[in-house]
Amino acid sequence: MTESAVKLLNNPYGDSSFDLFRQDELAFADKSLIIKYLDDKSTSKYPVLLRPRRFGKSTFVRMLKCYYDISYQSRYEELFSGTKIYEENLATHNSYHVIDFDFSRVNTDNYDTLVDSFFSVVILGIDNFKRRYPDFKFDYSKLNPKDSVTLFNYFTNAYLNFFNSKKLYVMIDEYDKFANELLEKDLELFLSITGKSGLLKNFYAAIKAQTSDAIAKSFITGVSSVSLDSLTSGFNIARNVTAKSNFNEYTGFTEDELEILIPKLVDVEKLGVTTKEIISRMKPVYDGYCFSSEADKTVYNSSMCLYYLDMVREKGVFLNPEDYLDPASDHDGSKLSQLFNLTKKETAEFIIDTYLQEGMFYISKLSENINLNQVREYSLEQLLSMLYYLGYLTIDRENSSPSELALKIPNSFMSRLFAKCTIDFRFKDNSEFYDAPKLNLSALTEVKDDISSFAESCTEFLSRIMNNQVLYHMNEMALNLALFAKLDSIPVLNTYVKMQQSLQVPKVGEKFADLVITVNKGKPNECIYLIELKYLTKKEAADKSSESTLNKLIKKAAEEVLEYKSAIDFSGKNVKAYAMIFAGPDCVFCKLQK
Repeated sequence: MTESAVKLLNNPYGDSSFDLFRQDELAFADKSLIIKYLDDKSTSKYPVLLRPRRFGKSTFVRMLKCYYDISYQSRYEELFSGTKIYEENLATHNSYHVIDFDFSRVNTDNYDTLVDSFFSVVILGIDNFKRRYPDFKFDYSKLNPKDSVTLFNYFTNAYLNFFNSKKLYVMIDEYDKFANELLEKDLELFLSITGKSGLLKNFYAAIKAQTSDAIAKSFITGVSSVSLDSLTSGFNIARNVTAKSNFNEYTGFTEDELEILIPKLVDVEKLGVTTKEIISRMKPVYDGYCFSSEADKTVYNSSMCLYYLDMVREKGVFLNPEDYLDPASDHDGSKLSQLFNLTKKETAEFIIDTYLQEGMFYISKLSENINLNQVREYSLEQLLSMLYYLGYLTIDRENSSPSELALKIPNSFMSRLFAKCTIDFRFKDNSEFYDAPKLNLSALTEVKDDISSFAESCTEFLSRIMNNQVLYHMNEMALNLALFAKLDSIPVLNTYVKMQQSLQVPKVGEKFADLVITVNKGKPNECIYLIELKYLTKKEAADKSSESTLNKLIKKAAEEVLEYKSAIDFSGKNVKAYAMIFAGPDCVFCKLQK
């Protein structure tokens, strides 16, 4: 069966326009039942829901706008028939006047630009409101173009004069995006706008003041709690409901949702695989996120899934998810560097080492309001909370308890992204990392079995960058990271390097190879060098007992790399498998395994 015979829907990747989804024949996950929880009288009328970037928050806000806004009443059947919330037949649909603001549009170049663009974002929301309600008149042309608070107050006053009701629903998407950008590049400006009498606190205070007359409800999304103090200090009736189990799946995709979505987006039969097989390959890369210790499901990063499925459909073959990561996702290590620079060095080092060893973290609770105006550095609990909000950590339900929250790495993508990003932090003060000699790849490009020259150059490179402090914190993942970062910076034509590459080993399942170096790609002498790295201290390497630690490690590395060599991914390819053992910076063993 071909795609022409299978009616596929269009992929909504990068599109948050819920009101156009059916018109443009876009597939979407039905998140509408969350509205029932928002309408529940036990839920705050002013909830704040935080999620990592690229999880579908904006799409959800647009759906709420279409559902609640009176101006969409004539389109209710078109937009919601067939959805879960439609079957509930709630009286709240299309019963509010919605005004929405998207603060991801705020420009943070400098203070004046920020104030001006914040004002313009508020105007964009007002103008959109006026277009939906053309009889509503509000002239803001004579107002101070830098005073967003007065602008909002005058708008709500005009609203009351015209509608004479308390039916205004305020929706704010990405409340903290511009503040987080500021935190990365201008701490003093961040403190200025989030502190007492700052722009953010005053604006949210204006919203709170209007809840007595005009505003019936609000809904606010964002990524982290680092600006939440400004919001809740000014708007102290807003409540962070991020960790409530009812909202665990309000963004992202569950496996049940993917089972429905995938056949709508790709021709599964043409691919020669089942929907469950596709999900099983996506799971270790995109799944694992849990936002409530009481939740019974985990969710996948929705943007990652949609990008991957779009590529599968475009190429018409079953692809390895590891090789198709959403380019719009945050691969920039500056956020991590900024976080680590705002804490004690020993705290940062503890987190990095535990993370690289895939360890578990425990805290009493998530930090909901982090106020850098009062505390100029993150505590361990605050820093771990920030890593949770950014998606580097997630809740481990099995190991959490009512008195203690367990946090773990959600998936292989975040694990590798974290490892790659920490290279700048760990070696940023060591200029020799970048000045050190290049690794010698001549034996590899000449497709030789003896790659001792490569091993020797690794030793020389690591000796240059490994001072005592680096050696003290060294581990297998950090070794892998250092060599990968250096290899990745070497411009050798037709040579490609991958770290922790996902492999499918027959009768075993998914495994991860430390380093995979493909040389002479596309040529008759193309070859793949598969390297399993192991690290031990010099003391362990000097062990002279009958079966030393070194010998045990050599045996383990040899067994693992030969297992990886049998992976389906390498079928029909020229693969040379090596075990490489390092003691400190020295490569003490490097041998081809057959």
